[in-house]
Amino acid sequence: MNLAEISFIIMLAVLAVFYLMFIRPARKEQDRQENTIRDLRVGDEVETTAGFIGIVSHIDTPEEGPVHVTLDFGNGIEIQALTTSVRRRISSADERAQEHQEAPPAGEIPEEAKKT
Repeated sequence: MNLAEISFIIMLAVLAVFYLMFIRPARKEQDRQENTIRDLRVGDEVETTAGFIGIVSHIDTPEEGPVHVTLDFGNGIEIQALTTSVRRRISSADERAQEHQEAPPAGEIPEEAKKT
């Protein structure tokens, strides 16, 4: 092997390492983000890129242009945002509904506590 062949092999190895360390993980993260946005439903609790936590109250999908979501932050505060501002889903509407069904209403004493 001469010097040109060795340098070509080294260059290919550097490109392969660069791909495995930087491009591939970034692409996986981008795919995960796209899946999260595509699977959003009304009632899902989400975290925004600004760090706010809200509940999706409406999804507007126009024929052209970006998809908008309306986020409810409580106390009547609703903000319309692009789906790209959603960082991750904290819980789905189904998970939140199950949590509320299992928890006793506020102020009510559970039956197990009444027996003691």
